[in-house]
Amino acid sequence: MAYDARLNARIVAWLQARPVGVAHGNGECWTLAEDALSYVGARTSRQLTPHFSSRADFVWGDVETNLNAVAPGDIIQFVGYSAVLTTTVTDFLAPRGRVVSPTQTHGRGHHTAIVLRVLVVGGLVEVIEQNVARLPVAGVPQSGRVVQINRIALRSVTGPTEIGFDGLGDRETTTISYAVSLAQFTVYHPRL
Repeated sequence: MAYDARLNARIVAWLQARPVGVAHGNGECWTLAEDALSYVGARTSRQLTPHFSSRADFVWGDVETNLNAVAPGDIIQFVGYSAVLTTTVTDFLAPRGRVVSPTQTHGRGHHTAIVLRVLVVGGLVEVIEQNVARLPVAGVPQSGRVVQINRIALRSVTGPTEIGFDGLGDRETTTISYAVSLAQFTVYHPRL
């Protein structure tokens, strides 16, 4: 089967209607993806995974091995994943750049996430997921069992440069480099 742009667009639209910061269903990563596919009438992991169980490596559709073909609405099933993120900020008044935080390690074990946007073709995607550790945010409870939007590098890559302003109103750019050290995952195109 081939990639179905209309099906994937319906999946993304359903997911974008989910409130961020609130648990969907039982808060499991699988539940968010399973419900999205079920809602749009696509085949679910219960239907596609041989010997389905909570420990199975879920099947979500047709395997896509070409990372350049990953698209919004595709589902990523992780078996093991680890990446080190380094954030560099360059202030327009001090163009040497500075690392603003120590490196952070992000990981995913047995986990499911759904692609919302492709940020760097073949390299960096924005996903919607739940049941994953979160970075601290002031005033927000620290449960990872809530819907959140994160970035996942499919390979070592530098993300797009973002322009913003520091606390004093000076323009600055922020760039995040992702060094992927373990990338065991499968990308699936959902299917009817």
